[in-house]
Amino acid sequence: MLRAFFRDCIIYTIPAAVSRGLGLLLVPIYTRILSPEDYGTLDMLMVFGGLVNLTVALEVSQGVARFYAVETSSARKRSLASTAFWFTLGCYGLFVLLGLAGSRVLSPWVTGRDGLESIFRIAVFGIGLNGVFYLIQNQFRWELRSRRYTETNLLMSFVTLVAAVGFAYGLDWGLVGVLWGTVLGSLAGVVYGLSWLRTSYGWQFDCALLWRMLRFSIPLVPSGLMVWMSTYLDRLMINHYLSLHEVGLYGVGYRLSSVVWFVLVGVQGALMPLVYHHYREPSTPSQLATIFRLFLAGALLTFLTLTLFAHDFLVIMTTPDFYGSASVVIYLVPAITLSQMYIFAPGIGIAKKTHVYIWINLAGVVVNALLNWWLIPALGMIGAAIATLAGSSCVFALCMYISQKSYPVPHEWKRLSFATVLAIALAVLIPTLAEEYALPWIVNLLALGVMAVGLVALGLVRTHEIVRLRQLLRPKLTP
Repeated sequence: MLRAFFRDCIIYTIPAAVSRGLGLLLVPIYTRILSPEDYGTLDMLMVFGGLVNLTVALEVSQGVARFYAVETSSARKRSLASTAFWFTLGCYGLFVLLGLAGSRVLSPWVTGRDGLESIFRIAVFGIGLNGVFYLIQNQFRWELRSRRYTETNLLMSFVTLVAAVGFAYGLDWGLVGVLWGTVLGSLAGVVYGLSWLRTSYGWQFDCALLWRMLRFSIPLVPSGLMVWMSTYLDRLMINHYLSLHEVGLYGVGYRLSSVVWFVLVGVQGALMPLVYHHYREPSTPSQLATIFRLFLAGALLTFLTLTLFAHDFLVIMTTPDFYGSASVVIYLVPAITLSQMYIFAPGIGIAKKTHVYIWINLAGVVVNALLNWWLIPALGMIGAAIATLAGSSCVFALCMYISQKSYPVPHEWKRLSFATVLAIALAVLIPTLAEEYALPWIVNLLALGVMAVGLVALGLVRTHEIVRLRQLLRPKLTP
């Protein structure tokens, strides 16, 4: 499993790196053509899109993930995928119709501003196409066709970049141009993905298979809602207690923090399908522990890099109006990381106890909401970032605890904890120390060196594993 994991991890990371890289390239453009208020509006539309993509198709793609790998009949696999596709297409088609019809009511509620009905309608098209794209993209994952997954993602990202820049900057369409760019990007991804899935999808719809998938995935919907609330509650409450201006600043800080996805997404894309294929093998738990340990090493280095150089990145990428976003990065990087680390707690899914996620994520939402309510009036958007981190920490801790009961994995918690404490200490202390020197970036680089040495000294990264990793990646990558 390790060889397949590291191979697929690299392949899944490529489109993510390009996608996130292109997203970061858009930040300097967006912050020069959009005011913080317009950026806040864009963020609120993305919040709404996240809600729709979690709920409208009832997470049927996760049902495909659970049953596709264990199905032995090619005909049954095709029927499974086709049923999910037509169901998803129908759900999003209905959403688009209702969204267009109700745009006058929904637009002020979603954006917090009047007179944006036309912008909201464009966003509705984009959200619907993105939902279909998400299903198609995941189908490549379930079929372990990592190269096609990469190509589809790269095409979508590239078209989005070119179209958004051309419309928003070249034609001076502003926010409208940004949204049309996302529409065309998703459309290109859908068309290209379908061209490679002609043998996977057909004119088939099996109600029995649909019900089987939905019985697995429907419990994930309320759980997904809790995740959505935990992820976006910060922006909703910032908008309530403060203004769209602060939502825009927070959104830029969140985008910078989301660079940690470079570490996350390759692991996330590769791990889940492989776990469902190999979880019965005796060696899988120890291999999962190794993957988790190496992942945490990379995540801690990324956290420290983004925290120490946050202001420098923002100076390069944005205008002075957005420099205040740096203050939330130290909290949002670990919050984003922890929110996606449920993939290292596979026991709940393996045991088919997905209803447990509802209560886990509800606990996270309660923690997040209470701290937002308490901290935002006192600390502003920093309070929201702290609340988000606390909620993500709660969810990860509960997921890991419950998963270990069903599918024990031999994690070395003492080593992992010491490394985490070291990273936090450096992130808190070094910025204060660096202010006393004329070249603070040298101090920051030294701190990263200390962290790297600490990871080896604490045993999170071992010399023989580095050698072994190079051997695993040496064979030619195959689709």
